[in-house]
Amino acid sequence: MHKKKVFIMMSGGVDSSVAAADLVEQGYDVIGVFIKSWSIQQLESLGVSKDLYDCYWKKDSEDARKIAKILDIPFYVWNLEEEYKQGVVDYMIYEYKHGRTPNPDVMCNSVIKFGIFYKKAMSIGADYVATGHYCRTISDKKRLADTNDTKDFYSSENFILRGLDRNKDQTYFLNRISPEVIPNILFPVGEYGSKGDLRQRALDLNLPTANKPDSQGICFIGQTPLRDILLKVIGKKDGDIININGDVLGKHPGAFLYTIGQRNKLGLSGGPWFVLSIDIESNTVIVTHQDNAKKLYSNTLEAQDVNWLVKIADNITEFKCTAQIRYRQEGVECVVTVNEEAGTLKVAFDNNVRAVARGQSIVFYDNDILLGGAIIS
Repeated sequence: MHKKKVFIMMSGGVDSSVAAADLVEQGYDVIGVFIKSWSIQQLESLGVSKDLYDCYWKKDSEDARKIAKILDIPFYVWNLEEEYKQGVVDYMIYEYKHGRTPNPDVMCNSVIKFGIFYKKAMSIGADYVATGHYCRTISDKKRLADTNDTKDFYSSENFILRGLDRNKDQTYFLNRISPEVIPNILFPVGEYGSKGDLRQRALDLNLPTANKPDSQGICFIGQTPLRDILLKVIGKKDGDIININGDVLGKHPGAFLYTIGQRNKLGLSGGPWFVLSIDIESNTVIVTHQDNAKKLYSNTLEAQDVNWLVKIADNITEFKCTAQIRYRQEGVECVVTVNEEAGTLKVAFDNNVRAVARGQSIVFYDNDILLGGAIIS
């Protein structure tokens, strides 16, 4: 019997290690691939000193190679540095420069992992592409009826669901991938109830990554300090920090370094102070004191560049669902009004949400089902 071939992205971490092991156990023909996306050369191409480089791709790739050897599967390193710089890093810098707060991990998934990597793997014989994301897929909406209040304003043959471990769920970062790839992607670790369960599985398999700490860096850049990269690339631009009355409270090195709701790196006394808005044209950061923190909250927003992972019914211009405006947030009930012709939408929340930032993703759900996302405008 022909084994289905799976190309799995192996980062050298415990999540993708266990994902690869589970796929082998499930009888797939598994090929491990480490994506090299960042290097000292790429950092220097931005005009940034190599002293800021803090990305451990060599160690991570060797960790991934060790796992592949233990599992007795082929292993390759694919160099996607140039594609990553153009599709993720250049986008990120452009957005910050123009006063928006981008989400490079969202773009990495859509452009690199489920874009370039996916297409390359499928072109050389893959039946599936897999990752260590905490997500799930399902192809039968009827099976969702027991756990989801499935509504009739959308349809699909294949869905992405939140991971069972809601603390680790990563569906937020998948909101911009193409719906066409969903039938051919696998998320083995989405079925684990907790990170502890997953690490125990790695220990049981004697995988050397079992106790490796989780990565905290931006996608593949690692721990390279983003603030320092932005200062070097965009350039230091001293400006004023003012309150809502226009009083100058302090100075900053560039308004592009700040985002709505930010509290740290303001250097102001008598706080806490929070960033209320930024004005790139005047290079001004406007702050509000905690006493007026209610000014950080709003109950509506507008968004553009809409990407649905399900098909919204043609006659639907308004529907209810839940939405998140950042990764670590509980979904908030809302009403979405779609302007399909303009490719935009308006969102009215049942409860106020804090610190809506232009450039960030708003992601929509029907309970566990990922419906899609858009960019806050």
